[in-house]
Amino acid sequence: MEFDIELGSYTDIGKIREKNEDSVIIVPELCLCAVADGMGGHNAGEVASNLAVSILRQTLLDLNTRKVDIPSDFEPELPRIARKLLYASSVANLRIHTLATESYKRRGMGTTLSAIYVEDAQNAAAVHIGDSRIYLLRGGKLSQISLDHSYVMEQVARGLLTKEEADKSRIQNILTKALGLRKDIKCDVIKLAPQVGDVYMLCSDGVNKGINDAKIEEILGRKLSAGKLAHAIVKVSAAKDGKDNVSAAVMKVLPKTKKPLFRRLFSK
Repeated sequence: MEFDIELGSYTDIGKIREKNEDSVIIVPELCLCAVADGMGGHNAGEVASNLAVSILRQTLLDLNTRKVDIPSDFEPELPRIARKLLYASSVANLRIHTLATESYKRRGMGTTLSAIYVEDAQNAAAVHIGDSRIYLLRGGKLSQISLDHSYVMEQVARGLLTKEEADKSRIQNILTKALGLRKDIKCDVIKLAPQVGDVYMLCSDGVNKGINDAKIEEILGRKLSAGKLAHAIVKVSAAKDGKDNVSAAVMKVLPKTKKPLFRRLFSK
């Protein structure tokens, strides 16, 4: 199946934060979108999230132009596109971890990362770590296709908490995995099979503090561009809560037009 892709993103500092530690990118020429939510004092969170998305982008560009190659022993069992995306995120992890260990001011620096990368109809994948999320709206039904790496979601998996209780927990921000916390940490890899009509959304946890999945489903089902959908998600969430930075990136899978496959344009 052939299709076109439309990308859009939006971020908001929220109502009480002094700086935005979320980093969001959409890269039309790569058909890549990513959201990272940084953590750590002395601006370390902002540094970590920015490094995550910028290194991800640059490493994928370098891989595609053969400036660098993936080591032959790096996850050889994975599909090619998954290896590329996981390798790029691993490069980012190593850089963030190195910076965190070099300065006491950046000790504990880390970031979540959720990213989707599409090369063609048969080659698409996502990587994820932390409590940023990846959603898929297909056939009008929303599903979360990433798994939160947080203490409270581990309790949900064990049947000790409900998801509703976890979302309201005072310790919901305690992460069990994030880029930069360990030298050898790796993201989860999610194989994707995009279909015309799909809407993917990546978001920082600030989104989920303001709106629930039912509201996300309703908004993503609107007949709007990817950019306007991302804007609507962020603005509605920030207005209802706004105690955290709020960021979203949206990827819409559209019917193929007469233009070249993957127009990869920023949407208005």
